Amino acid sequence: MQANRNLVRVLNVQHVLQQAFNYGPISRSQISKNLGLNKVTVSDIVSELIDAGYLLESGQGDSTRNGGRKPTILRFNADLGYVVNFDLGADYIDRMINRLDGTVVAVDRYETGDMAIEKRLDRMVATARDVGLPAGMPLLGVGVAIHGIVFENRVLYTPFIDFKDLDIAEILRRRLGVPVVLQNEANLSVIYERDFESQDAIDNIVCVSIHRGIGAGIILNNRLHTGKAGEAGEIGQTILYDRALKGRQHPTKIESLCSETAIVDRLRQAAGDQTLTRADLVARYHEGDAQAIAILDDFCYDIANIIYNTIITLDPRRVAINSPLIAEVPELLPAIKAKIPHLTTQETKIYLVDDVRNCTLLGACATLIQQLLDVRPGELNFRR
Repeated sequence: MQANRNLVRVLNVQHVLQQAFNYGPISRSQISKNLGLNKVTVSDIVSELIDAGYLLESGQGDSTRNGGRKPTILRFNADLGYVVNFDLGADYIDRMINRLDGTVVAVDRYETGDMAIEKRLDRMVATARDVGLPAGMPLLGVGVAIHGIVFENRVLYTPFIDFKDLDIAEILRRRLGVPVVLQNEANLSVIYERDFESQDAIDNIVCVSIHRGIGAGIILNNRLHTGKAGEAGEIGQTILYDRALKGRQHPTKIESLCSETAIVDRLRQAAGDQTLTRADLVARYHEGDAQAIAILDDFCYDIANIIYNTIITLDPRRVAINSPLIAEVPELLPAIKAKIPHLTTQETKIYLVDDVRNCTLLGACATLIQQLLDVRPGELNFRR
């Protein structure tokens, strides 16, 4: 019985903190009304959270229509500390500094080339505390986006960086003295969609992330779905079935045809120039270059098929696309949507992620803050 009482108390604390985070500034009486808890219980919990530094009193609200006493207004203490989030890309490290409510303080990029993982970790440690925030504001945690498979906070596979089987979360934790959370970048993109962008309650959503590879972040019943070993959503590794390919020893995978790397390689081969980049592909497309147009038309067809297969497999309410290429050539999105077949008249909403540049970092921020505040994933509203 005592254990049950303790659990109820813990849940009530979480719910009160959630109310202040999501709806503040807010009064104790409004929290009591929203949660259906008696005012004494709410006052006790609020006092506990104020003592711990999570809540602040910030003036008084309006009195009731009956002329009652003005309520004291509460707000979440976003300056209790800060978090740092890194996107560990193939040849770069992106860093984002956030206050504890998710507010972005700064975003920076550090080019790394083929820098070894040990040097990358040194760079991350060096920049985690060089943040330009008021002295005394502590670092509370670190989030890291990985372009590969992550399971139980360890990197199991990535095609772009040799992690040398290092436990980078533990290394960073020891060196910085704070919790460290690793997560796949496509998973963080869909968390961003749920926690920062969705204007209504969405229990099933998929985010297809198209970069050097192709992955999908999947949220089912408002919870991130990663599978038994973190491999769920690795749609770029899907094997293409074709009788003409049957005799090959190495099967063809989707991302070898329509990842960003794959289509830039197609342009290089067609033009006979190995120095061409995504920027060149975009520029040639806008100039009406026939090769670039044909390559991107094939890209739209392939991505449309990927999205169709995702829809009929998972039946999400929405499919978001995280693609720097499509962000630069927005006319590709309607072309992709036009090529998607439909089994029924109930079409799934398909759209481009609103903040392609920062969505992965913001997803890491949301994941980390919810863990630090001991709130269930998906319960905090970062939409400001």
